[in-house]
Amino acid sequence: MSELIESVQTQDPGSALIELFELDLGSTVIYMHSGVEEDLTTIEFRDKLSPYTVREYTAFPIMMDGIEASSDGASNRPSLSVANVLSSFSDSLGGLSNEDLVGKTIVRRQTLKKYLVGETGGDTTPPVEFPSKKYILDRVSSENSVAVTFELSAPFDLSGITIPRRTLVGKYCSWIYQGHFGGVGGGCTWALNSEIQTANASGGVNTHKAFFTQDDEPIVPEADVAATTALGHTGVKGYVTWDENDSYVVDNFVLHSDTVWKCVLANTGNTPEANSRYWLRGDVCGKKLSSCKARFQFKPNSLASSNSIPSVEKLTNQPLPFGAFSGSKKFR
Repeated sequence: MSELIESVQTQDPGSALIELFELDLGSTVIYMHSGVEEDLTTIEFRDKLSPYTVREYTAFPIMMDGIEASSDGASNRPSLSVANVLSSFSDSLGGLSNEDLVGKTIVRRQTLKKYLVGETGGDTTPPVEFPSKKYILDRVSSENSVAVTFELSAPFDLSGITIPRRTLVGKYCSWIYQGHFGGVGGGCTWALNSEIQTANASGGVNTHKAFFTQDDEPIVPEADVAATTALGHTGVKGYVTWDENDSYVVDNFVLHSDTVWKCVLANTGNTPEANSRYWLRGDVCGKKLSSCKARFQFKPNSLASSNSIPSVEKLTNQPLPFGAFSGSKKFR
């Protein structure tokens, strides 16, 4: 970059200024240049990031105008004019219309001809160039038989777009429950076995199970239902360990493979599993902030031993994961 600055600060940089354009269509990128004095049809320049792949840019009548830099006020909205008289551009679009380009990204790169691949002193890694400009094609401002002109916008200056991008206007979480460790990704990092650890007085840790219904009601061993209710919890559910020899009726809760299941059809010997006609997940996230707090801010009623029933209080000093934030759609 320092060599480039020294070149342009002289009266004669000794090389023509080259404008390169990269139009990202999502599935492919179109590489164009606005032309050079020698009327070269194609020129080559490297990507700006490793592995610095050589890209071939095709000459095309294209011009970006109105670029300004200001430290205050609204961002300027330059324009991009593209010739509308040849078929080469429309052929490259793969059938997309001009309106289809709205929302696509275009990057303008500038360098001197001597720094192109194949030129004397060029083909360096990383490539020598001016800071690139990235814009979004915001709308078609004019279109005629000669050219089509797009109004451009900075990526952070589109109408209705805010930073951070995720606008919180709903009340339900959009992540799949236990999706991170379940192999489907997402922001919910709740353990598949629903275990949580707390520190004890001797400096060790105690392990507890934190199961809750969709309505954030505690699901505890059957023997602990009365004690959990006495603490002030409402709607407490009790579970037993599933046994293939036992019979179960509707609304029975069982623990099988570290998951709590709810019986929806009386049965004997039918294994609780996904897509079963006899069982549904009993431990279900309510997709609300309170559901996330019940799990990640779980406070055992006793810190002295493991497998304690849940307190009505929460460990509010424990941070919630990114998945705790509400989404912008109703997912329930």
